[in-house]
Amino acid sequence: MSQYLIATNVLEAIVRGSLADMETLRVHSSLPLVGGKPIEVAVEGEECRVSVQLDARFGEFIPGLGAAARRRIAQALHSITGLKVAAVDIIISGVFAAAT
Repeated sequence: MSQYLIATNVLEAIVRGSLADMETLRVHSSLPLVGGKPIEVAVEGEECRVSVQLDARFGEFIPGLGAAARRRIAQALHSITGLKVAAVDIIISGVFAAAT
Protein backbone atom coordinates (compact mmCIF):
# COMPACT_ATOMS: atom_id res chain seq x y z
CA MET A 1 0.00 0.00 0.00
CA SER A 2 1.38 3.38 -0.92
CA GLN A 3 1.32 6.24 1.55
CA TYR A 4 0.48 9.82 0.79
CA LEU A 5 -0.17 13.05 2.63
CA ILE A 6 -3.03 15.40 1.91
CA ALA A 7 -2.41 19.06 2.68
CA THR A 8 -4.63 20.55 5.36
CA ASN A 9 -5.85 23.27 3.02
CA VAL A 10 -7.04 20.55 0.60
CA LEU A 11 -9.06 18.88 3.37
CA GLU A 12 -10.50 22.26 4.34
CA ALA A 13 -11.43 22.91 0.70
CA ILE A 14 -13.26 19.56 0.57
CA VAL A 15 -15.25 20.53 3.67
CA ARG A 16 -16.04 23.98 2.22
CA GLY A 17 -17.05 22.44 -1.11
CA SER A 18 -19.36 19.92 0.54
CA LEU A 19 -21.41 22.80 1.94
CA ALA A 20 -21.22 25.14 -1.07
CA ASP A 21 -24.71 24.51 -2.42
CA MET A 22 -26.49 24.77 0.94
CA GLU A 23 -28.40 28.05 0.97
CA THR A 24 -29.22 27.69 4.66
CA LEU A 25 -25.61 27.50 5.91
CA ARG A 26 -22.42 29.44 5.29
CA VAL A 27 -18.91 28.88 6.56
CA HIS A 28 -18.38 31.52 9.23
CA SER A 29 -16.01 34.32 8.32
CA SER A 30 -14.52 35.90 11.40
CA LEU A 31 -12.87 39.27 11.60
CA PRO A 32 -9.37 39.28 10.06
CA LEU A 33 -7.55 40.29 13.25
CA VAL A 34 -9.43 37.92 15.55
CA GLY A 35 -7.67 34.82 14.26
CA GLY A 36 -8.81 31.27 14.40
CA LYS A 37 -9.93 29.18 11.47
CA PRO A 38 -13.56 28.38 10.71
CA ILE A 39 -12.59 24.91 9.42
CA GLU A 40 -10.15 22.63 11.20
CA VAL A 41 -9.36 19.08 10.11
CA ALA A 42 -7.08 16.92 12.24
CA VAL A 43 -5.78 13.69 10.73
CA GLU A 44 -4.37 10.85 12.81
CA GLY A 45 -3.47 7.76 10.85
CA GLU A 46 -6.37 6.95 8.54
CA GLU A 47 -8.93 8.82 10.61
CA CYS A 48 -9.88 12.49 10.82
CA ARG A 49 -11.85 14.80 13.07
CA VAL A 50 -13.46 17.97 11.78
CA SER A 51 -14.56 21.17 13.49
CA VAL A 52 -16.54 23.71 11.46
CA GLN A 53 -17.89 27.12 12.44
CA LEU A 54 -21.01 27.93 10.45
CA ASP A 55 -23.59 30.68 10.14
CA ALA A 56 -27.23 29.59 9.79
CA ARG A 57 -30.02 31.35 7.96
CA PHE A 58 -32.31 33.04 10.46
CA GLY A 59 -35.43 31.02 11.23
CA GLU A 60 -34.02 27.62 10.20
CA PHE A 61 -34.09 24.55 12.47
CA ILE A 62 -30.48 24.43 13.66
CA PRO A 63 -30.33 20.75 14.75
CA GLY A 64 -31.51 19.70 11.29
CA LEU A 65 -28.96 21.93 9.59
CA GLY A 66 -26.19 20.52 11.78
CA ALA A 67 -27.15 16.93 10.98
CA ALA A 68 -27.25 17.66 7.24
CA ALA A 69 -23.87 19.40 7.38
CA ARG A 70 -22.32 16.49 9.32
CA ARG A 71 -23.55 13.96 6.73
CA ARG A 72 -22.32 16.03 3.76
CA ILE A 73 -18.89 16.69 5.28
CA ALA A 74 -18.30 13.08 6.37
CA GLN A 75 -19.44 11.68 3.02
CA ALA A 76 -17.30 14.11 1.00
CA LEU A 77 -14.13 13.56 3.05
CA HIS A 78 -14.51 9.79 3.01
CA SER A 79 -15.34 9.45 -0.67
CA ILE A 80 -12.57 11.81 -1.84
CA THR A 81 -9.77 10.85 0.56
CA GLY A 82 -10.69 7.42 1.91
CA LEU A 83 -10.24 8.71 5.46
CA LYS A 84 -12.59 7.48 8.16
CA VAL A 85 -14.35 10.48 9.68
CA ALA A 86 -14.43 9.95 13.45
CA ALA A 87 -16.32 13.15 14.30
CA VAL A 88 -17.69 16.31 12.75
CA ASP A 89 -18.26 19.07 15.30
CA ILE A 90 -20.58 21.83 14.10
CA ILE A 91 -20.44 25.20 15.84
CA ILE A 92 -23.11 27.72 14.91
CA SER A 93 -21.25 31.04 15.21
CA GLY A 94 -23.82 33.39 13.75
CA VAL A 95 -26.99 33.90 11.73
CA PHE A 96 -27.75 35.70 8.50
CA ALA A 97 -30.94 37.06 6.96
CA ALA A 98 -32.65 35.26 4.12
CA ALA A 99 -32.18 36.92 0.74
CA THR A 100 -35.25 38.78 -0.44
